[in-house]
Amino acid sequence: MEPSCHQISERRSFLRIADQVILKYRKVTDLQSLPGTKRSSKDIGSFTIKARFFAIDQKLRPARAKLEQQSRELAAYLKAIDEKLDLLADLAFETEHDLIDMPTRQVSLSASGTSFHAEKPMEMGSLLELWLLLLPSHTGIVTYAKVVYCQRNEAAEDERYPYKIGVEFKNMREEDMDLIICHVLKKEARERRRLAQEQEKNAD
Repeated sequence: MEPSCHQISERRSFLRIADQVILKYRKVTDLQSLPGTKRSSKDIGSFTIKARFFAIDQKLRPARAKLEQQSRELAAYLKAIDEKLDLLADLAFETEHDLIDMPTRQVSLSASGTSFHAEKPMEMGSLLELWLLLLPSHTGIVTYAKVVYCQRNEAAEDERYPYKIGVEFKNMREEDMDLIICHVLKKEARERRRLAQEQEKNAD
């Protein structure tokens, strides 16, 4: 059973996993608020719609839990509404963004930062606007990040991306940090379950 994200009692921001995500980024000059043009604001709105749903769910979860305990029918109804909202969010995302067609990238992910491979080196202290799409939920997060290391890897599996870049998230919303922690915990639980199933098969 996957962990219940709303029961996170600690700031497990340094729990780190290897993950496959869709990622794009651009350099910025300062930790400005999100880009102010109409087009970019619209892009960000549709890209982060599931992240905003998650934040709302976290606020409503205590009241919802009480309601669901009172009625199975109401619990089923609320679940159906969630499924409809997910479908609408997916449609909005697919209509506005081509990121879904981009190849995934191997990253090391935590709620405090991430690392990834890049074509070109980056200077320490460089600031990035980072668009991160978590899979398989297609939940998008837009945040800022600061480059904390850049290493050339001569033995990189993909010679197109010889540099390993480590970044620390900056000005990340608390709700987005909770979302990443939840994503990490769920993926970790799925991996443990997969390994346990493999061990059971090998034991037979």
